[in-house]
Amino acid sequence: MKRIIFSIILSFTVLTIDAQSGFEQVLNSIEANNTTLKALREQANADKIGNKTGLTIANPEVEFGYLWGSPGDTGNRTDLNVTQSFDFPTAYRHKSQLAQGKNRQVDLNYDQQRREVLQEARLLCVELTYQIKINKLLTERLKYAKELSAGYQTMFDEGDINVLERNKTKLNLLSAEKALQINEVEINTIKSELRRMNGGISIENSLDAYPQFAFPLNFDEWFVNVKENNSLLQLAEQEVVLSRKQEQLTRALNMPKFNAGYTSERILGTVLQGFTIGVSIPLWEGKNTVKHQKAQTIALQMQQEDYKLQFRNKLKNEYEKAYKLSLFLKEYENALSITNNHELLARAFDRGQLSLINYLLEVSVYYETVDKYLETERDYHLAVIELLQWER
Repeated sequence: MKRIIFSIILSFTVLTIDAQSGFEQVLNSIEANNTTLKALREQANADKIGNKTGLTIANPEVEFGYLWGSPGDTGNRTDLNVTQSFDFPTAYRHKSQLAQGKNRQVDLNYDQQRREVLQEARLLCVELTYQIKINKLLTERLKYAKELSAGYQTMFDEGDINVLERNKTKLNLLSAEKALQINEVEINTIKSELRRMNGGISIENSLDAYPQFAFPLNFDEWFVNVKENNSLLQLAEQEVVLSRKQEQLTRALNMPKFNAGYTSERILGTVLQGFTIGVSIPLWEGKNTVKHQKAQTIALQMQQEDYKLQFRNKLKNEYEKAYKLSLFLKEYENALSITNNHELLARAFDRGQLSLINYLLEVSVYYETVDKYLETERDYHLAVIELLQWER
């Protein structure tokens, strides 16, 4: 037990280097095999192609007319008209820039969705690591419970103890067995979830320790460096950029539109042909469209500022939570590194200084402390993962 506790305490030092590569290997595998991400990538490609449509000038129009004359000596008439319409020239430049901005938005959307999938995987990895650590302890506890139960069964068979004392050890053994079985169910459930996220491929990496994380000493400096990695924050900024570009496009679309073409008329051997030029006069159709887009931009700017504030506050809370948990964890580490009540209790029990019931009660208190340490360690790393996701 002492060796196991000592190995747990060292989980922040020696094992963290290997654990980091183990976590990263799992995440890299999920990013490559996750079917949701594959579908999202294909959708992103389709959206980018869609954003590139409608950037060119409208299709030309061809009109042909054949009119029969009456009476017969009037002759027949043939008309041909070919026209091409144009928006105001700057509109095409704004359309192209808007399409580029939308493609940037598509990339940011995919990046955010990718981060959400990988964050879910990180949380599962932390929980799996916790359950594996618990499994090692529960396996050791079951071993002790079996030894104790077997010893008391022998004493009962020899008539040295009564059935009540023997049954206490059997109940203790049953409790240890069920705790381990429940733990194994949890491990298999988490592995199944990771397999699902990995496109049905089993995760073979051993996650028996947490990843390394250099806790930032100054939140403000750290936040400046990581806020640019927030896809949602970048999306909010991109929405403002696109809204401003839409303003420019709306203004250009409200400018006069042009059309030019060729027209011809044939009747009684006479041919009339020439060019036509037209222009639309923007009086009523585009009323309030630019004003509406400006108001939309202002609203998006306010939403962006609000999200930036909310994001900072949320991250600040996560930072403080992780920091406080790190202090609690160090207190547990210091206590467990200098005490090993299980050995002392076993020694006192062997010497007859503790009754069976007192021994089991004291051992349960010690086990509860170790379990609380592992829970705190898990909670700390769950809080850390919330910070870590913005560093890459």
